[in-house]
Amino acid sequence: MSCVDVQTQFNIITQEAVNTIIRNYGYHNKENANYYVQKASDKMLGFLADYWKLKVHLPSNNGTNKVLCFFIKAVSQNASKADMVREMKLFDKEINFYTIIKKKIELEGVKPWSPKLVSTLKEAIVFEDLNALGYNSRNKFKTFDEAHAKQALQMLARFHASSIIYEQKNKKTLKEEFAVYLDKGGYHDSNVWFLQCMQGALAAVKKFSKYIEVEQLISIIERRWKYIWNSALDLSNVLPESCSVVCHRDLWNNNILFHYKQTDGGLVPDDCVMVDFQAVRCQPPAGDVMLLLYCNLDPKFREHNEDNFLRFYYKQLELILADRSIKIDIILSLESFLKSAENQRLWALIVSACLVPQFWLDDDLTADIFCDAEQFNDILSNNKASFIIKMIESNTNYREKVMQIFEEIVDRYCLV
Repeated sequence: MSCVDVQTQFNIITQEAVNTIIRNYGYHNKENANYYVQKASDKMLGFLADYWKLKVHLPSNNGTNKVLCFFIKAVSQNASKADMVREMKLFDKEINFYTIIKKKIELEGVKPWSPKLVSTLKEAIVFEDLNALGYNSRNKFKTFDEAHAKQALQMLARFHASSIIYEQKNKKTLKEEFAVYLDKGGYHDSNVWFLQCMQGALAAVKKFSKYIEVEQLISIIERRWKYIWNSALDLSNVLPESCSVVCHRDLWNNNILFHYKQTDGGLVPDDCVMVDFQAVRCQPPAGDVMLLLYCNLDPKFREHNEDNFLRFYYKQLELILADRSIKIDIILSLESFLKSAENQRLWALIVSACLVPQFWLDDDLTADIFCDAEQFNDILSNNKASFIIKMIESNTNYREKVMQIFEEIVDRYCLV
C-alpha cells in the first residue's frame, strides 16, 4: 500500500535539485545527469515522513556510468503527519542539528555515528544512502544480541564523546551553545502525543495487567500514574553539576543501522550508525544508553547483562576521551555514571512505553493504519487507548511486548 502520490513526490526532485545534490556531494561540472527516484521501501520506515531513494548516473570518460546513491527524507503527503511535523518544527530541528550542531561537534579520526548530510531542499533532506554503503536496520521483531548491543553502545560512545570533547575544547557548555536548537519536542507534559501515550498505557494496565483483580492496587496505580510519567520528563533536562551531552532520544530499531562483515561463523556486525535526529536534546548520556537497552533488548536478556553493557559503554567512552588526553574521571566517574543510569531508567521506560506500542506491529498493518490520515490523527492525538487495547486483544505477541513495559513501570515506580 502506497502512502503517497508518487507523481506529487517526484516534483520535489527536479533536475535543478539533482544538480545541486551532485555539486554538494563533490562532483562538479556534472550537471543534467540522468536520475531516477523511487520509494525507499515498501515498508513504513518511520512515522512522520516519506522516504525515497535517488540514483544519479554520471557518465565517465571510458563510457561507463558511475552511480551515486542518495536517501531522501521528505515531509509526508499525509496531511495529519505533515501538520504535526510543521507544528513541532521537526524538519527544522533536524536540519539545525546537521548543519549547526553536528558540524561543530563531530571529530576527525573517529568513525561516523550518522550519515552524511548532502543537501537540504524545500521540505526534504538528502543524505548519503546508507543501504548502498552496506548498512541495514535489524528486523524489529529480533531484539539485539550481545554483538549488536555492543556495536550500538560503541556508536553511542562516539556520539556522546563528541559533546564532551567539544565542551572541554571550547570551555563552554552545550546548553549555552545550542539551547535554542534543543527543545523538548514531544516529551512535554502538555503535548497531546505524550498525553495520549500516557493515557493509552494506563488504560491497558487497568484492563490487561496482572493487577486487575485487586481494586486497591489499580487505585494506587491510577493516583501515581501521571506523576510517574511527568517525573520521567524531568530527567530529560540538563541536571545541575552533571555531565550532559547531546542525546539522540529516539533509539528504536529503525533508527539504528548496522554494517556487517563475513566471518567463518557467518555475518557479524562490525559498525553501527544512527539516523533521525528530530528528538535531540542535552541530557545525561545514561539517558540514551538506558533507552537503547530498553527499546531493543529482550527484558530478561537486558536485566542479566545490564551491568556488563553499562560498563562496556563507559569503557568505550573512556578510551575515546583518553585518545584526546581527557581523563574521564574528571568528567564522569564510573560510580556517577552507574547512578545516573539507575536514575535514567524511568526515562527509558516511559519513552519505550511511548514508542514500542507504535512500532511493534506487522509492517503491512503499520502501513494500513498509519498511512491513513484520519486513523493516524485519531491514534496519535485523540484515542490511542482504543488502538492499544484493540492491538492487545488481537495479537498475543503485541500484548506480551507492551505489557512487559507497562508492568515494569508499575512494579518499579507505582507500587513501591
